Amino acid sequence: MSSPRVLSVLFVLLVLSACGKPETQPQSETATYGSFELVADEVLKPVIDSLVQGYTTENPTAKVTVKYVSAGEAVRELMNKQARAIIIDRGLTPQEREVMAKDSVSLPAFRMAEDGIGVVANRLFREDVISMTDLRRNMTDGIREPSKDYDVRGWLRVLFPAYPSSIEAVVDSTVLGTTMTPKTADVVRFGTSDSIFWFVKRPSGGGLGFVSSAWKHWLESRNDTSVKFLPIIPHDLSSQGISEPVMLHIAYIAEGAYPLTTIVNGYTSETANTVPRGFFVYCMTAHGQTVFKNFGLLPKTQPIKLVPAK
Repeated sequence: MSSPRVLSVLFVLLVLSACGKPETQPQSETATYGSFELVADEVLKPVIDSLVQGYTTENPTAKVTVKYVSAGEAVRELMNKQARAIIIDRGLTPQEREVMAKDSVSLPAFRMAEDGIGVVANRLFREDVISMTDLRRNMTDGIREPSKDYDVRGWLRVLFPAYPSSIEAVVDSTVLGTTMTPKTADVVRFGTSDSIFWFVKRPSGGGLGFVSSAWKHWLESRNDTSVKFLPIIPHDLSSQGISEPVMLHIAYIAEGAYPLTTIVNGYTSETANTVPRGFFVYCMTAHGQTVFKNFGLLPKTQPIKLVPAK
């Protein structure tokens, strides 16, 4: 049997030991403390990577990991409550909103930026511009033999990010007039947007690719001149001597002159004092909006002064 003196000593040692232990109870998540996985549209990868780096640099107690998928897959994960927050390069479709409404889910859209969709071609492609009319013709006139000089009037493959991508949905609705119009061109889809550049720059010419403005900045940062972005003639009135092409540039997106654009939207059902909402708030601040601007996307919450490119 232990003596009263021995028991007293053991009690004191236990108390002292407990006092020296660190706090094991985790601190509650806040807008700047905690972690979450963002499910993001792959077509926006360069700008999302930069946004995450900026947010975590300013908030070192927050951790954001990113899973890149197609826009359709991101929405599906949000619907199934597998994702706490998503960012996609389009808005929700009426069908997606209907499903959300049935589940009584409130999803306000965080309109972060306006994106331009660029048309890329091999540097040997004969044409330096392309019209909306030629884009539509190439997507719907069926398969024809490709011309040796990469003439736009010859048959070309149409290259998109992985289905169902936000970019393909926007191009279909803008160029074809509706997402229901069937494409009869040879369509090739890729798991990553940078793979589109790899395909286009091949000696055979590859085809016409569609990518986000964010990837234009990515390509330029590598001084890669093997592909070129084609300015677009919004309204082909060449018979009347009017055929002004518009290049992909943030100033022309702001003016509403560039014809292929879409809105970057963030969606989450999380409450205000959580990391997902904290990250979304950062995206809407001056620092976050500057990141979008640096990648050629037009900020939606911060006024900026722009000079069109020459």
